[in-house]
Amino acid sequence: MAAILIVEEDRILAQQVARTLRQAGHLPILASDARSALRGAEEHPDVILLDLELPDLQREDLLARLQSQPGTARTPVLALTWTREAAAQLREKGGVTDVLLKPVSGVQLREAVDNVIAIQWHPNAEALRLDQKRQREIILRLIAHASDPLVFHISRRICADRTSARSSYHGETLSWTEIADWGRREGLLNAEQASLLRRVSDSTVSRARQGAV
Repeated sequence: MAAILIVEEDRILAQQVARTLRQAGHLPILASDARSALRGAEEHPDVILLDLELPDLQREDLLARLQSQPGTARTPVLALTWTREAAAQLREKGGVTDVLLKPVSGVQLREAVDNVIAIQWHPNAEALRLDQKRQREIILRLIAHASDPLVFHISRRICADRTSARSSYHGETLSWTEIADWGRREGLLNAEQASLLRRVSDSTVSRARQGAV
């Protein structure tokens, strides 16, 4: 599960992209211009899909702004454009992870996002180990200090994961992504905590519950 900031002026295209990513299990964050994109960047997205033809800010200026913000300084950017010339220029200049030509098929979009996420989340064994350690720490800290409703959902999720590891489990409980999104909306989690919870893996949960439950 990843949070994807979609910066796209065309509302219909943005909705299509969002639907494709939602069906793939990701969380889309929509922004129609540079101003809303900078607000969306405060959510610490894992990937940014950036329309190159925005009305209120040049792409170079927006990229510079995004790369100067702590929440998106290292966030990979997939640029979207209608023209091959713009794509070639951007690839030559750099500053983005990849360039996709519109219209982008659902298969192309999912593949590009999955490739970026795979590299971002699992660049090497040491980076993965550190990421999992941070996730375990945030789970334990939230259980110890979070509000009762949040602790309830986290404990229930851990219990469900433990049960499903031994047998088929079909009980209704929030996923880690749903907990993250709900906690963020309710003001119980900050952006970094929500981002970490969205990315919790089964192995992380297994290690966390050894000390938590």
